[in-house]
Amino acid sequence: MEKSFLRAFLFSLAIFLVVNFLLYIIAYSMADFIETEFARISDHPSHSIFLIVFPSQYFPWELFTNMADAGSFAFKLFFLGGFISFVIAAIVAGFMGGDIKKSLGAWFLTVICCIILHIIILLIDDYNLNYMKSGITVVEGIVIVLIAGIANALIYGVIVFIIAFFSGRGS
Repeated sequence: MEKSFLRAFLFSLAIFLVVNFLLYIIAYSMADFIETEFARISDHPSHSIFLIVFPSQYFPWELFTNMADAGSFAFKLFFLGGFISFVIAAIVAGFMGGDIKKSLGAWFLTVICCIILHIIILLIDDYNLNYMKSGITVVEGIVIVLIAGIANALIYGVIVFIIAFFSGRGS
């Protein structure tokens, strides 16, 4: 399979969004909250997209802390899914890029797209802002997403670097 920057970007972004979506649906179905979520989404349609990109507001250790604090297995899966989706997307970007520069560039573009999407959703509907953290302003929400997004790009970028380095040596 041919490797390129564009392919690494598109596949890593698609994998990130699809894995988040699937784990979101599975977790909420297991917790029997899917009807509640459908009602929430009918009132606030942007909320479904917000939940698909929700990991971009958390540092990796926050996802694990939230997972440990979650009461049910379903919500543990929800937060673990945020971590898993980042890892799988980083691995895909590392393999699909062809070399380290293309892979890292594609990964950073994937994270930037998630950050921008998250910020747009926060600007569209302040309900999502309140769902994110209670009592914060739009500016504070944007700052949280930017800082966590940049940290995620760098932290998971190490995985991309390692995968790209070793897959490039093998070819």
